[in-house]
This record gives sequence, structure tokens and C-alpha cells, in this order.
Amino acid sequence: MIQMTDNMLYNSINNELTNEATQVYNLQGQISSGLQINYPQDNPSGMVNVLSYKNSTALITQYNSNVSLANSVGSLASSTISNAIGVVNQASTLALEMANGTNTQANDTSAAQQVEQIINELTQFADTSYNGQNIFTGNNPNLSPAYTTTTAYFSAATTSGSATPVKYQVYTYAGTDANQNYQITQNETVTPSLTADAIFGNDPASSSSSYTPSGLISVLSLFQQELSSGVYQQNSSGIIKGIQNGLNTMTAAQADIGTVVQRLNEQQTSYQTVLSNISQLLGQTQDVNVAQAMTNLTQAQESYQATLEASSDITSLTPMLLQYLK
Repeated sequence: MIQMTDNMLYNSINNELTNEATQVYNLQGQISSGLQINYPQDNPSGMVNVLSYKNSTALITQYNSNVSLANSVGSLASSTISNAIGVVNQASTLALEMANGTNTQANDTSAAQQVEQIINELTQFADTSYNGQNIFTGNNPNLSPAYTTTTAYFSAATTSGSATPVKYQVYTYAGTDANQNYQITQNETVTPSLTADAIFGNDPASSSSSYTPSGLISVLSLFQQELSSGVYQQNSSGIIKGIQNGLNTMTAAQADIGTVVQRLNEQQTSYQTVLSNISQLLGQTQDVNVAQAMTNLTQAQESYQATLEASSDITSLTPMLLQYLK
């Protein structure tokens, strides 16, 4: 028979009270924080999962932020090009109308003013910015304007068959050809916009020799000056072709950007689903069932109180019990 000493009895009672008090304290902490895992010792393996879920959430949230930003840039680029295409279509219609050879000088002057307005609108489109940064100047987003201009001349034919120099503005792209990229997954980056020269064209700064432009805005500048000089009808085919080429380039650019925007929309939807799933797993792992915890707390408090009362009775009877057990 094991002999029970005072110390053994007191230690046993103290340990039981400590364990029950700790359980009450932990349950109160869970209810207060709403979490069943507040410290690693609460659930070591569960804490590992919690940290993993939180790290994944932080990483995906950053990627999702990049997706959102890229989507905003891509959507703005797409809508800007769409508006620009509408403006250039007006120029195309005007170029066809003014090529019929029956227009008066007043008609030419009015049309030249319309083309000037179209050029101004296109240069404004090329300077489109998002959050203060130009979306069409490559990895130099602080650049403005996107184009510089120099004076050139074109040897235009006259009605008499001779040639006359027509001065116009050549538009040279001033940005970089390195696009702005956004990382949207660990192994994937996207380019939500293109550079202005890939959309509106580009011509080198003019030289002293006669120059035929190929960039859309430069072509429109020549169109404007030919109208003002009254020599457009003899050179209309080149202008019409240049405007159509510009439209084709812009349409292709819009299609490319549209594909990227669609990809971004899909990725954003995917990330929202993943974040929702991780949030659910995190909640299942660390969130406390408050109703159950309240029930457990009530039971733990009652158990602690019962043990406290029992220990009081036992300790008051200890000398007699120990004497009996000897």
C-alpha cells in the first residue's frame, strides 16, 4: 500500500486546480480573440498550417494587386485605342471625300482644320496616363509628351504636273520600346499596353531631303498641309493608303491588348476563388466555435469550482484521512 503524505496530496490537488484554471484561461482567450490557436503551443501542427495559409494569402494578394493594376492599364489602353480608331475613321472618310477633285479652297481649308483637330486628339491619346504615368511610353512612364516634332517637306505634284515642296510636321516617338510588364503569377508576366509607336506609328526626325511619312500622325500632318496648299487631290492615294495602314495597325494593337485583358480577367477570377478557399481553410483551422467554446468554458468553470470546493473539504480532513490511511 502506497503511503499518502501531506505534500503528495497537496501537490495532486494543486496540479488539478492549475490544469483546470489553465483550461478556463485558454477558453476565455479563445472566446476573446475568436481564435482557437493563439500560440504555437496551442496546436503546433495547426499553427504550421495557419502560417502557410497566411503566407499564401499574402503572396496571392500581391499578385492579385498586380493583376488589378495591369487590368486597369489594359482596359484604359483598349478604350483609348477604340476612341482613337473612331477619330481616325473620321480622317479616313474625310480623305476619301476630299479626293474627288471638286472641292473649293474653302472646302480644303475647312477640311484642313478638321484634320488639325484630329491630330491634336491623337497626340492627346498618345499621352494617356494612369495614376500620373503615361501608359504608352514604355518603361519611361514619366515621359510627356510621347512624341516630338520636327519640320519636314514632301515633294507634292501640282495640277500642272510640276512638283512643289509641302512643309509638314514629322512625329517621332520619344519613349522606349521596352514595355511595362506586370508579374501576375510566379512564372508569368503580362504586357497590358503597347508603346505609342506600335499604335500610332513613328517617323525619324526629318532631314534636309524630301521625306514620305509612314507613321499615322505624320501622314495626317502631311494631309493637313496638302489640303492647305491645294495639292491634296494629286497625292490623295498615298494619304488614303497611309491612313488605312494606320487603322490596320491600331486595330491589331487593340486586339493584342484585348487578349491580355481577357487573360487578366480570368486570372483575377481565379485568384478571388483561391483567396476565398484559403480564407475558408484558415477559418476552419484557427477560428473558434464560439457557441461550443462558451459551453466548454461553463463546464470548465463549474469543474474548477467543484474541484476547489472538494479540495477545501479534503484539506480540512487531511490529518484525519492520513491518520486513517497509515
